This record gives sequence, structure tokens and C-alpha cells, in this order.
Amino acid sequence: MNDHPAFPITLAYFPDYRAANPVQSQLYDRLPLMILPKPSTVKDIGALPGHSSVFHLHWEDAVLRQPGTTAEGFLDDLHAFRGRGGRVIWTIHNLAAHDPALEVRLADLREGLFQLADVIHLHSLPAVAAARQRWTLPLHKVRVIAHPSYDGQYPQADRKDARAALGVEDASMVVLLPGRIAAYKQPQALIGAFLAVAGPQDRMVVAGQLDAGLVLPKPTDRRIILRTAHADATEVAALHAAADFIVLPYQLSLTSGSALLAATLARGVLGPDCPGLRDAVVSGLTGTLYPEGGLRAALATALAEGPEVWLTRGKAARSAMAGRDPAMLAAGWTDLILGLARSKIGS
Repeated sequence: MNDHPAFPITLAYFPDYRAANPVQSQLYDRLPLMILPKPSTVKDIGALPGHSSVFHLHWEDAVLRQPGTTAEGFLDDLHAFRGRGGRVIWTIHNLAAHDPALEVRLADLREGLFQLADVIHLHSLPAVAAARQRWTLPLHKVRVIAHPSYDGQYPQADRKDARAALGVEDASMVVLLPGRIAAYKQPQALIGAFLAVAGPQDRMVVAGQLDAGLVLPKPTDRRIILRTAHADATEVAALHAAADFIVLPYQLSLTSGSALLAATLARGVLGPDCPGLRDAVVSGLTGTLYPEGGLRAALATALAEGPEVWLTRGKAARSAMAGRDPAMLAAGWTDLILGLARSKIGS
């Protein structure tokens, strides 16, 4: 066994989603100087030296979004990289691609990754359980390191100012659906449920960039506020400050960065009892998890509970983020990466 890898260890990662999701910054910015993280592309794998190099793949559907890239070609490059002594970490973020059209092509890619990856990383035990129900996981490769909080990535925003900027200063309850507006978040079903149960002074804010191909009709009810432009960190913080709680009506979720962002910004979450939210939300304490088909009833109850109940849940959610300190979790990643760099293929 080679106990003395050459330093620095190159940690190439793909895709680079730091501009949209600071989770990668929370991890990579806290690694020691002996590990050199750098954003990569699928074309860069062939140029990586192998020895003392680690390739970290997130969101595997991004591979198939690259022009001219096939699952077979990408896997061949990974195989050659490992043959040169490189190591591969694959973080599984989702049970399925947000774009259903990619699912058939992703099956072959995932099958190859289960074989080639040296480490298969998931963020929680509920995620492991859900992944095992869908796939045959090579359990000896699985490692669990929690998703960090977003501490330090977003400014503090004043609730009164944020509500005034949105024009909801006189609202009774304000509900926020944040982040990318995609079909898997069921925005139309959520809007319909809200309009059915909300009072005249309640408001729902749907804020984020629309997925390609998704059309949301312009709201005709003044209780719905639709903002489809990209929001920077300051705007995201203000939207959360204006809201009483966050609603995330996912169809599938293995890891929910949106729920953890809400908790970081002291907001409780309403969502279905799925693995990603089960990891991030303690129902009754930091939010509410409802059973399948229970969105409308849960939303009606949440609105009736009022702002003070949800303020208390938001504070509890914020306190829970102490267990997701980014520096602490980066230490676990450091141990994992150094161990990989010292290991032999097949050992």
C-alpha cells in the first residue's frame, strides 16, 4: 500500500453548480491545503494524472447534458482514470433525474458508476434506505456524510423590510416555494391547493427560474405572487425572511438542500414524508411532514396554525443546524479523500 501520496491531491469535481447551490463551496472551501479542489468537465478526465487524483461526481444527469457525451464514453474515461491510479467518488443527490426524458439513458450510466466508483456517498440514512429500495447498492462502497448547513452563504434579512419589498406587509400568512421551479416540485398542484384553503389575506410566493418546457399561467388571483427571475443570495434571504414557512411538495427527494437552506435561515418546512425531508425536518418540531395525498389538508392546518407556531418551528430548525457545521463535515471529507489517495485499486 502506498502510504505517502504526492501532495497536493487534485480533487476534480463535476458539475460546478456553486453559483446556484453553495453546497459545493461549503465542502471544498474548507478542505486543507494538501487537497486542491478544482472545477472540472467531463472532457478533463483524460488529462488527470491518476496518481493522487480524485474525481468527485455530483448530479450524474449533468454528464448526459454535455454536448457529444455518452454514458459509454464517460465510463470508459473513468475506467482509464482508475487504471492510472485515480479514485472516484459519486455523490447520489436524487432518486431520479428532474428531467424524466433522461431516465432511460441514466440507467446505463448509473449501472457503470455502481461498478466504477470507489466511494458512493449519500447524505443520510433515510437516503441509503431509499436508494437500496430502488437499486442494488454495493454497500461496501457506501459512505454517509451529512449535507452541511448554509451558514455564511446568505445575509440576514429584516422581516418587515422584506415583506414591504414584496408588497405583503399586511398579509396574514406568507408561504414560499423557493428555488428552481420544476415539475417535480408540483407547483401547479401546490397553487391549486393553496387557493382552495387560503384565507383572503394569505399569500403564496413562487420564486425561482422556470425549468425549460414548464409553463405556469400568469396568476389571476392576487394571493399568488410569481417571480420567475433568478434570485441572488440577498434576494433569497429576503424571500425567506418574508415567509412564515417554506413549502416543498416534492414527488421524490433524496436530499433537500432547499429544506436545509430554510432551516439555516430559521424557517420551518411543510412537505411530504419522503427521504430527503425526513432527514432535514423533524415533524412537529421544525416543520410538518404529511402523508401521500395529504398536501391540501396539511397546508390548511399550517395556515391556520398562524405565524407564532411557525416562528417557533423556524427557531428550532435553526438550532438543529448546529449538527451540520460545514467545518466539522469537511473534516470527514478530508479523512475520506486522504484515505482514497493512499489506497490501492482493488484493496
